[in-house]
Formats: sequence, structure tokens, C-alpha cells
Amino acid sequence: ALCGCVVAAAGSSCGITYLMGGGYGQAAAAVKNMIANLTGMICDGAKPSCAAKIATSVDAGLLGYHMYRCGNQFYAGDGIVKSGIEHTIETVGTLAHTGMADTDRQIVRLMMEP
Repeated sequence: ALCGCVVAAAGSSCGITYLMGGGYGQAAAAVKNMIANLTGMICDGAKPSCAAKIATSVDAGLLGYHMYRCGNQFYAGDGIVKSGIEHTIETVGTLAHTGMADTDRQIVRLMMEP
């Protein structure tokens, strides 16, 4: 049930950071900022709204980068952000795989209603 745009936002954070001259540490901080901001976006199968979700994801990637550049970032304990980028991403994977299972069933049920 986790929208794939969340992954796209992580990629845009990394790409934007790299294009602006940042390295691994800066990209990791930008991705953590994005994860703290956008991870709760659900996929509801509404294809026309996917473009809006993609735009939101790119914006979240930009925001994550700009927050880092301005000296602001989320740290371990801020929501689902963990101590390292790998652990943070692993947590998002657990949320998507295990935590959203019932949400996925509910979304499908709601989409099937008239």
C-alpha cells in the first residue's frame, strides 16, 4: 500500500544532492529528511492522481535537500528515522511490507465499493 513515489522521492533526493555537488553523507541526510516527510503516502490505484503524487515526491526530494543545505535535518528518533540511512530505509521496507498489509486490503476493498 506504500506508494512507489516514496522510492522515487528518495532517488530524487540523491540525484539532486549529487547534481548540487554533494556526496554520500549529504545524500543520506537529504533522504532521511524526505523519508521523515513523505513515507506515509499510500497507493490507492488512482492512476490519474499518480502524476500529482510524483510531483509531490519530487518536491519532497527538493525539500529534503534544501533542509540539509540550511543545516536542518531529522535525526534518529524523529518518527521512523533511525541512526543510519541503511537502518532508516530498512524500517521503511518493514513498514511497506508488514505494516501496510492490512492497509492494502482495506484500500482494495474501498476501491471495489460502488
